[in-house]
Amino acid sequence: MKESYLKGMTTLAESQATRELIDVLIPYVVFEDVPPRTKLYLSIDGMNMCYILQSGLVKVGRETDDFVMSSLPTPNIFGITNMIPDASGLFLETVSVAKIATLKTERAHEIIAERNAWKLLVGHITKITTNLFKNNAIMTAPTSYDVLKFQLLALMREPDNLRQSTTAAKYILERTRLSRSTVMKMLSQLKVGGYIEIEDGMLKAVHRLPEKY
Repeated sequence: MKESYLKGMTTLAESQATRELIDVLIPYVVFEDVPPRTKLYLSIDGMNMCYILQSGLVKVGRETDDFVMSSLPTPNIFGITNMIPDASGLFLETVSVAKIATLKTERAHEIIAERNAWKLLVGHITKITTNLFKNNAIMTAPTSYDVLKFQLLALMREPDNLRQSTTAAKYILERTRLSRSTVMKMLSQLKVGGYIEIEDGMLKAVHRLPEKY
């Protein structure tokens, strides 16, 4: 598996449609500064909720095991499609202070209908589908080393404040089923080989990674 392919797969697709859809919804919402480590759920009292993310670091987690599904680039929208069932246990969690507006999904759809913005919604859903495919490819990579390579490259694309506050091992362990011993061993050997630079557990640089472990 070529490194250039891995790099492409770790970059979540961004969509101009998402940005334009946010512009449609902004006049109807109020943004608030949400503190770090706040969980936001897709359903509140039986009502589906939509979250408009303007800025900040946000990740998607799973309630059953605190597994991190992905980081979300901002600006973004989460929960507008009704595509994710309540039983999934998915939630948003702020990593840093984040500027977020909350809107009932039903109301968001009413606004989209009033503004005839269905084409933008389709573009946003297309982006979501693309990102789901990429995440599935990451999680089903053929070897543990391929999975780790995906995550190292993904971490290098995270904002500096996340990379400077989260160890490489923690980032990988939250997002994979790899054992701690496996992750620590591979990170150590990649560091010794000069393929990555790690200081105090924080990933500083990724050089050309070997094709195989």
